[in-house]
Amino acid sequence: METVLKESMAAQQRFEIAEATQIAYARRSVGELARGLGFNETVAGNLAIVVTECGTNLLKHAQRGELLVRPLVDAGVVASRRYGIEMLCIDGGPGIQDLYRSFEDGYTTAGSPGNGMGAIQRLSHELDIWSAPGHGTVLRVVFWNAPRAADAAVPEPHPAYGVVNLPLETETVCGDAWSCHAHAGEFTVLVADGLGHGPLANVAAIEAAKALAAHGELALDRIMEAANDALRPTRGAAVGIARMPACVSATADGNAVSFAGIGNISASVWTETSHRHLVSHSGIVGHAARRAQLFDVPCPPDALVVLHSDGLTSRWDLARYPGLAVRHPALVAAVLYRDFTRGRDDVTVFVARPAGSV
Repeated sequence: METVLKESMAAQQRFEIAEATQIAYARRSVGELARGLGFNETVAGNLAIVVTECGTNLLKHAQRGELLVRPLVDAGVVASRRYGIEMLCIDGGPGIQDLYRSFEDGYTTAGSPGNGMGAIQRLSHELDIWSAPGHGTVLRVVFWNAPRAADAAVPEPHPAYGVVNLPLETETVCGDAWSCHAHAGEFTVLVADGLGHGPLANVAAIEAAKALAAHGELALDRIMEAANDALRPTRGAAVGIARMPACVSATADGNAVSFAGIGNISASVWTETSHRHLVSHSGIVGHAARRAQLFDVPCPPDALVVLHSDGLTSRWDLARYPGLAVRHPALVAAVLYRDFTRGRDDVTVFVARPAGSV
């Protein structure tokens, strides 16, 4: 159970890996983040090993790839916060022919000792991976700075979610932002795309994200009104807000995803048998926004809820990637980013699976 650090709305750090020196830079940068979050030397050292192994695998098997890194905070710990680091390792290489054997020490297809994947598995606190021949590989690892306390409160059921949130490569801040809020058995997410890109777009997007943090218990149209008021001094933004049940079951009826959108935020509910799009109206939140209309679509137990800015094309279909939809939503977000990003704008991809889904 985790959520992004509320104190820092910063986008992920992105590390391109195309040569060995870039692995060393990523290792140093992630080490600095770990020290800032209170990681002890042992855990920070294990994290450094995993960064090195992931970067080396990218070069060895795919010739290039990237690492995306963000801080986490354990949502179930209030009295003494537990912080973590999530790293997504992404490549578009040939994929792994035998995924399970790749974790066996000594198994290799590149003439190396074959201990890398096993080491990643042993050292990481959380690990998930997806790969398929011809479709590359995406891997998610998480490290925490401390074990969960035995007396920590058990959090309410909460959708698993993952996000990619990156600025245009020529910018230092992201013109997109996102936020999420859990309350009374429901989970709400907001994605905002400030007009243009750069610092002014970032200010607008962050103000929209703050509106959800401040008003997350209200109806979606009221949250949109609050965002509209907050964005008046800014250049404005496109905003999409989706609300889903925190937990669904195969026997429950009436599960639905509600959506209110103004501007170019795309939202959809994907299952293996359907792909339902949610309607967003034209306008600019903060300047030229009419009252938001709400739309509902069913939320089956196997559903993925996907929101993204227009930094991602809308012509994607997860059916192309066998087995991906049941992996951690962060891996789904990573593949969509890898294969469908436009490359000429900020990009945010948010993917959630309600608790109880397979």
